[in-house]
Amino acid sequence: MQESQTVKILLFFLGIAVVIGAASFLTPPGNFPAGSIINVAEGLGLQTLSLDLEKQNVIRSPFWFRTAAIFLGGERDMKAGQYYFERPQSPFIIAWRIRRGSYGIESMKITVPEGFTVEKISALFDDRFPFFDNSLFKKTAPEGYLFPDTYFMPVTSTATSTMKIMRDNFIRKIFPVMPEIEASGKELEDIIAMASLIEGETNNQIDREIVSGILWKRLKLGMALQVDVEAKTYEFPGLPEAPINNPGLASIRAAIHPTSTPYLYYLTGKDGKMHYSKTFDEHKANIAKYLSN
Repeated sequence: MQESQTVKILLFFLGIAVVIGAASFLTPPGNFPAGSIINVAEGLGLQTLSLDLEKQNVIRSPFWFRTAAIFLGGERDMKAGQYYFERPQSPFIIAWRIRRGSYGIESMKITVPEGFTVEKISALFDDRFPFFDNSLFKKTAPEGYLFPDTYFMPVTSTATSTMKIMRDNFIRKIFPVMPEIEASGKELEDIIAMASLIEGETNNQIDREIVSGILWKRLKLGMALQVDVEAKTYEFPGLPEAPINNPGLASIRAAIHPTSTPYLYYLTGKDGKMHYSKTFDEHKANIAKYLSN
């Protein structure tokens, strides 16, 4: 009886020790970097992420952090980015935030219109974004593949993180129309280059598709596309080497689905309407009629 009671006492104190030990691991480290931004790199596995957070004094125990992440269902769904921790937080709260992408950082609304170039997009990131390297963005951002949209960007955005967000958005938007691109027999790169030329030429889908048909026809005939002087399509045949801007989905669809017409020339008159012609003589007459003073 006495031995049984001793065992119970030992188990009781062992249980208390386990609870205290676990609790100590579930509390933030004493040197938690409160008031700091913690970077969660892209592509980190849960094991590596937990060890990285331990090194940064964000958590005490990688094991308990991983346990929390798995419990929350986020083992494969941890969001990369920069997280602001105003005060120390438990590993469960930290795992919950990283799973949800709750960055705790002020965001700014950025609207990128259809047809904006990389340079124009870069200009949207002004002094509100102190970590954004405009020069790097203009040098490395992939023209044509940054999807025009409204974004809520954290003020800690960098050139690299912004490129990834906009490029990922492009992939999401283009994915549903990939079967149509494949059915067209054209390469994605050619479709985007053509869409960038169509962008800004017209203001409605019917005209976009007619202009698309004219430009594809000129391309087939070896004619200069005569769309944009800076893109060298005005005097030289063929598509530009790369897109000249970042087109929206409407222009991309027009590039995929051109309307076949007998026309070879077009212009936008002072009346704001598109005027088409079959021959160069007809085109000159339209210039005189719709563009002259």
